[in-house]
Amino acid sequence: MKLNSKNVSKKSGKSVISITLYVVAAVVAIMGVALLVNNIYLYKTSYSQAVAQGYAAATVRNALVTSQLIPGIFEPLAIYGGISFLLLSIGIVNKKVSKCLILLTKAEVCNDIVEEQIVNQNVVSVENEQTSKQAKTVHEAQMNEN
Repeated sequence: MKLNSKNVSKKSGKSVISITLYVVAAVVAIMGVALLVNNIYLYKTSYSQAVAQGYAAATVRNALVTSQLIPGIFEPLAIYGGISFLLLSIGIVNKKVSKCLILLTKAEVCNDIVEEQIVNQNVVSVENEQTSKQAKTVHEAQMNEN
């Protein structure tokens, strides 16, 4: 079994699963940012409408901050940010584990090649010994005949 160094370098350079996880993490993060912006815009619109209807600005602000703005900020940060961070972390761990497995596989293949060469050398040595014994026996038989 021969090891092709080009295949190993391509596999270690590009981990498809890790790249996919990075892309999905980026998409989830963008969705979180979009939801965050949407919630802030919704708060601003609700505040403006309430003030336009004649309610006191301080009362509206106190009511909307606790019921709409704070949950609207922390929800996207916690949920989408957490999922994005988790996907990114899994991608990094997957990339490191893949590199280790590739190196381990490469070492095993190299060990297999070395073991195969040792076995081949032992077989050749045994064959050489048998051939030399046979030649020696033939040579002794010829000497005895003379």
